[in-house]
Amino acid sequence: MRLSSGGAGQDASDPGQLLLELVGRVSPRQSCGVRRRAGQDHRRPLRLFRRAAPVLIDSQSVRTADTVPAATRGFDAGKKVKGRKRHVITDNLGLLLAVHVVAASIQDRDGAKRPLPWTRLDHPGDRKVWADQRFAGRLVGWTAQILGRDLEIVRKHPGQRGFQAQPTRWAAERTFPWLTAHRRLARDDETSPAHSETMIRRAMIGIMVRRLARGRPATRQGPRSLSRVTGRRIAHPLMCRTSRPTGR
Repeated sequence: MRLSSGGAGQDASDPGQLLLELVGRVSPRQSCGVRRRAGQDHRRPLRLFRRAAPVLIDSQSVRTADTVPAATRGFDAGKKVKGRKRHVITDNLGLLLAVHVVAASIQDRDGAKRPLPWTRLDHPGDRKVWADQRFAGRLVGWTAQILGRDLEIVRKHPGQRGFQAQPTRWAAERTFPWLTAHRRLARDDETSPAHSETMIRRAMIGIMVRRLARGRPATRQGPRSLSRVTGRRIAHPLMCRTSRPTGR
């Protein structure tokens, strides 16, 4: 069996290459279906819905295993994390458009210069990118001059203390908990950053498959009232001791 990608045949006996090509083929199709369903207007083409809102970029630093090569990991001085950094670009629903994994010591404005051109080529209709203040500086001018896109920095409120979800960027911040809910992505154990990117795309495929199979909006379980048992005392099973015959 041989799979072709970009006009060149690839040997399917390589599991890594097969997984990369499978992710590249399945993920865009699933994203299309999920975005059509979330757009609530099936008569409108998907490309028109995708142009309605900017894309979002964010980063996450995660710890790595001791088996990860030292050349592909670093120390994030801002978050005090030794490992790797994940740069993701999502749409306004939080669905993955591009991902790039680098050492945690790489600055956000430098690591974003890889996924931004990928999004420019794969999604030419996206004209604006929202980012937080870690991406401010030279990256804004570079994005406008090289890519012809508007990188808007969403800054915190002057009186804000602690963490608070930004109204325009909360979708990208929500994507990371979705990914880290998968056990393999709780930390980075992959030898190669390319394998880490594939595992992230694979996890996003699972998220979109569940959304498509569900066929209805997600429902959250409301608070449940605690019923009190009166008139008797219930002991914890671990605190109950059974009497054993002593033989005397």
